[in-house]
Amino acid sequence: MNTQYFSALIKISLFASLLCLGLVLLGNYGLLSNMPIEVKDLTTNQTHIDYIHIIFYVVFNCMFVGFLGCLLWRARHTQQQMKQYLAHN
Repeated sequence: MNTQYFSALIKISLFASLLCLGLVLLGNYGLLSNMPIEVKDLTTNQTHIDYIHIIFYVVFNCMFVGFLGCLLWRARHTQQQMKQYLAHN
């Protein structure tokens, strides 16, 4: 691989990381505004915690934050590979 491929892979990984970060931020904003954790029962005027929403938040964040971490790790690993390639050539 030459440095053009390495730099292209790094740019793609960073762009995908930005898109994934935007998805996490906007997704959490949308989830919190449309699926509240604390729900008020209209008949009894009491509030209760909706556990299915909490599970949905946890699964959503585990998927996309994990994927974001993987993308950032891959970009860092590619930068290290490019440095090694440049040191040998």
